Amino acid sequence: MFTFGLAISLILLIAVIFDFSEKIDNFIDNQAPTNLIIKDYYFNFIIHYGVVFSGLITFVSVIFFTSRLSDNNEIIALYNNKISPSRILLPYLIGALFIFLPNIYFQNSFLPEKNESRLKFEKEYIRNKDVYRQKGLHKQISNNKFLFIKNYDTQNKKGYHFDYQEFSKNEMIKKISAAVITWDHKQQIWELKNYTEKHYLPNNTIKISKSAKKYIDLNTTPNDIFQQNRSIKSMNFKQLSQFISIEKKRGNEFLPFYQIEQHERFSYSFSIFIFTLLGFLISNKKARGGLGYKLTTGIAICFFYIFLMKFATTLTLNSNVPALMTVWLPNVCFLIICILSFKKLT
Repeated sequence: MFTFGLAISLILLIAVIFDFSEKIDNFIDNQAPTNLIIKDYYFNFIIHYGVVFSGLITFVSVIFFTSRLSDNNEIIALYNNKISPSRILLPYLIGALFIFLPNIYFQNSFLPEKNESRLKFEKEYIRNKDVYRQKGLHKQISNNKFLFIKNYDTQNKKGYHFDYQEFSKNEMIKKISAAVITWDHKQQIWELKNYTEKHYLPNNTIKISKSAKKYIDLNTTPNDIFQQNRSIKSMNFKQLSQFISIEKKRGNEFLPFYQIEQHERFSYSFSIFIFTLLGFLISNKKARGGLGYKLTTGIAICFFYIFLMKFATTLTLNSNVPALMTVWLPNVCFLIICILSFKKLT
């Protein structure tokens, strides 16, 4: 635990120094207040990257600490006293639990609430990270209702070249078109300009009505139509789960992104146990290369794990493979390898 604390403190200190040297011009040019730099940005920056790096730092700490024990023949002495590898591993797993529990809390509760202030600070004083215009926006708002907006202005909540389509038994029964669609804040409803409504009747006739202006309730809000990625990062676990269940009913095309975010919050934290076991297996015996060889091997395995994790999630985005399967695939593969290797050790 001391090795972990020292390692993550040094890495975060280096990260803060490099980040500050890179962004100091932005702070000065945009006149960012010092208290906001510390409270809204770097306080959350340290916690955010502390959580992100916790699995890797745990891995490196276990390798470093266990290598010192094995190089001093202390692991061999434990084996000679008939202490099983399982008993030696137990304190490691307890230490991993002490890292895992706050990690889960930060990932699903604390960080989402604080992320909003950090992202707002970045938007205002560092760079514009929001998308202000969206082209070709289309969204399913229920099982049989779809809307299309050619250009959407997220700041003014205004869309151009709007189409609304309603289906029944795979046949279009209603279509609404408008040159402009705007959100009316006072009435909390959408306003359409240059409005055309078409009803497709059973006798193959079309009933058409037009007007220069009309209000319409689409049972959806601007936040529902356009969801920024930053808002997903700012949701706690309960909010994210409710949001996903609603978007699943609507058939949101970006649902895989939300599901990946949901499962990654747990898979990243659970990897702490896997990296602990893997680090112990790599470093519990003496090697000719010493600590350097073990650290190099460990870092190479980490890069392979990250590659496998990114590759697996692309299957969800491109091949409709469930996010639960792809996000947890690297953990499952590495866990099986660790368990089989540990059985050989025992």
